[in-house]
Amino acid sequence: MVTDLLVWLETELADRDYFAGETLTAADVMMSFPLEACQTRAGLDSRYPNLQAWLERIHARPQYQAALEKGGPYAFA
Repeated sequence: MVTDLLVWLETELADRDYFAGETLTAADVMMSFPLEACQTRAGLDSRYPNLQAWLERIHARPQYQAALEKGGPYAFA
């Protein structure tokens, strides 16, 4: 079941950088935790290059980095 969802999400990012279009929205914020969890526990790996690139974009954002600095260590980042 998780694999089916990852495949679907992978295809959703085939033609755009973020889930709701070309800019970051609340949809991306909401998806960050479950996809980080999938990366460490549910098989989100190199078979899903669009999802991997999306996570890299999220992690590179200054706001994400600032949140990590303020909140301390985060097991999925």
